[in-house]
Amino acid sequence: MDWRQKRSCLGVRHLLDTARENGLAAESCLLDSAIDATHLEQSNCSIEAWQELAVIRNLIQRINRPGLGFATGQRYHLTSLGLLGFTMLASDNLHAALTTLDRFQTLSLAICPVRTLQDTRGLWVTFDDTVLPRDASAFVIERGLAAVIQVVSELMQRQVIPVEIQVRYQCPPVERIDYPEPLDRFSFGCDKNGVLFANADLICPLPQANHVARHQGEISCGRLVEEAELSPAASPTTRRVQRILQDNAASLMTSEQVAALLGMSERTLLRRLADEEQRFKSLNDQVKTRLSKRLLSESTMNLQEIATRLGYADSASFCRAFQRWTGQPPGRWKRSM
Repeated sequence: MDWRQKRSCLGVRHLLDTARENGLAAESCLLDSAIDATHLEQSNCSIEAWQELAVIRNLIQRINRPGLGFATGQRYHLTSLGLLGFTMLASDNLHAALTTLDRFQTLSLAICPVRTLQDTRGLWVTFDDTVLPRDASAFVIERGLAAVIQVVSELMQRQVIPVEIQVRYQCPPVERIDYPEPLDRFSFGCDKNGVLFANADLICPLPQANHVARHQGEISCGRLVEEAELSPAASPTTRRVQRILQDNAASLMTSEQVAALLGMSERTLLRRLADEEQRFKSLNDQVKTRLSKRLLSESTMNLQEIATRLGYADSASFCRAFQRWTGQPPGRWKRSM
């Protein structure tokens, strides 16, 4: 988990709403988070993941009640996901929408990895709590489970009752449980955190399915993910080079070509990168590695198609480059995922 990952402030706003309903002042929740309350009022504000985690820990330290995460998760709506929510809404059916959620999970507002897992009864949406500190784990998982059920119900335009809900943590004292419907029937102490949606729900056409809108949404989501993968601490020249390499990933661009696009000589570009402690080849390899891994794990493209997408003449050339970047061939890397 990259705790420096940039994310929307919306999650913190929902946390503060939960705090307010429970008589807790915003100042107490924002303690040691480096978040300015006035900053949260801006429509395009962003924070880093560690800051949201700090707010979560402040909240649960002061309001220690099982089920608080569920109450917070129910504040999320399809619109909370922005462009990702739009793309899910335009999907053919629920299965396609949840696959899109998995594919672009960095846009999902979740603070832990989200994955889909096929089951004979349907499809699980799982939340990996191994990256979370123990004191915040139950809250984050509860919030994620409630949010995905809420979003799925809005996609289907009806209340969707999951087949099963599982959590890895143990059941709290019965008299202290405050879990709202339909979240009052699930299993504790399991081997995963997840919610299982039925096959019958997965194949139902979504009311607002639109192939063109979905395709455009997927392209835009991909661009947002690529932008988020750029190093937030990168210096100006480094970031501009990264962006050009991403936009021209189908070509094996040289430093001379990139320099020309930036309106400078190759010598000037290399000097500026050196001043920022960067090398052109390393930046190029980083961009190619990230994109190739995403195509291998998220698309149905074969090796030749991926090679072409990355500017290589044939799959053999791509495989040699991937081996150099990662230490293993693409097929083995994909099987290890």
